[in-house]
Amino acid sequence: MNEQIQKCFRDFHDKIRIKDLNREEESNKILREKRDILLNDIKTYFDKKNKDKEPEEKINFKWFNQGSYAMYTGVKPIDDGDFDIDVAIVLNLNKDDYSNSTTVKKWIFEALDTKANRTVLWKKPCITVQYTKAGEEKYHVDFAIYAGENEDGKYYLARGKETSVTAEKRWDESSPKELKEKINNKFQESEERKQFKRIIKFLKRWKEEKFKGENSGTGKPTGIVLTALTYKHFSPCVKNNFTNEIEVDDLDALLYTVTQINNSSIWSEIEVYLPVSPYNNLFSEMTTIQMDMFKEKLIALKTNLEEAQENIDPHEATKLIHKVLGKDFPVIEKEAISERSSRPAVTSSGESA
Repeated sequence: MNEQIQKCFRDFHDKIRIKDLNREEESNKILREKRDILLNDIKTYFDKKNKDKEPEEKINFKWFNQGSYAMYTGVKPIDDGDFDIDVAIVLNLNKDDYSNSTTVKKWIFEALDTKANRTVLWKKPCITVQYTKAGEEKYHVDFAIYAGENEDGKYYLARGKETSVTAEKRWDESSPKELKEKINNKFQESEERKQFKRIIKFLKRWKEEKFKGENSGTGKPTGIVLTALTYKHFSPCVKNNFTNEIEVDDLDALLYTVTQINNSSIWSEIEVYLPVSPYNNLFSEMTTIQMDMFKEKLIALKTNLEEAQENIDPHEATKLIHKVLGKDFPVIEKEAISERSSRPAVTSSGESA
């Protein structure tokens, strides 16, 4: 692996990754503040709702971050677009007591729809609070609502909108905590785990670059689809096979993952299953045409990565990677290559070799 190319992958990752939500970065700070204000509004709502009720009748909740923030696989939106965070709201109720899931979702909607500076939206899997600035969408918080005290001990997600048909107003089994643990504990060795997370982020940025302006109806994969595909097909490339020394190769790891995804779907429809209960096929709602579009873009990614791997010129190789991963992937200038190659090699003793 060319060290200069690997440095480009490192720099690319540093540029696109979303850091730990608890770190004091401006985008993190704003999202964290918005989340906490909204959670307080939900608490205030239930405090009023529970007033004068017996203890066993009171509706309470607990919460935790879920999704890419919780799994450290988030990427910054292109061109300072819409940042988001996913929050789980787990209510102390049994889904069987509320056959219409939107009854419960409406509580959260009412709790949040109280301020003029926010737009609260019904979505099938969640309630979203959208913030705008100068007419542009800047931040949003997605609240997934779960029934958390069911006879089988599982969580169930409240799905549907107020306007949905009855069949869509349902409770779906879900395992958000288990998914977080599964992804975060896929690899025990630090370098392998870090590379695994980087490959997920590289594919997410590729998706945003290659499906610009397109929604899921045209074959755009979701973040969880790419996470599950990487979980299934990734193999770490962080050691020299002969010396067993650390030798990180993100290009090889990304190409291997993309190749395995392609190979698994050449003769059949694409399938990838959520690695936790309910183990559903995440491509089940895609049409054949949408799958073909996804595979077409994936093949183009594979082709460019193969050409980059085979190209001995780091300038040309990084141009090929830049083409598929987008403008944030740096291209090594020819002058930088010439300057590096002209330097005398140095031995461990400090003398020229």
